[in-house]
Amino acid sequence: TASGESQLEKALVKMEAAWESLAFVPKEWRTSYILVGIDEIQQELDDQIVRTQAMRGSRFVKPFLKRTSTWEYTLVELQDIIDNWLKVQASWLYLEPIFSSDDIMKQIP
Repeated sequence: TASGESQLEKALVKMEAAWESLAFVPKEWRTSYILVGIDEIQQELDDQIVRTQAMRGSRFVKPFLKRTSTWEYTLVELQDIIDNWLKVQASWLYLEPIFSSDDIMKQIP
């Protein structure tokens, strides 16, 4: 029905708008920056992935199927990027003190 479709569209608009108030905030760390305080972003991301998947199972999704599929793809890609970013950052935080030590710096050409 039109009411179900309208509710679905409003939910999509609300999910898209939620990202306007969220931001990645880098923190200065030694000679660079690191990503911190992303719990709120990850929570919103997880919630929206679940909601988008639920929407795709709705009988009212047909007029918005492409839009919801694209939105879900965007969210999943963002989740993958954040996961990889945090893995690389953890490795870098572990290795940075080793490679910035005076002894190692003298041995690196």
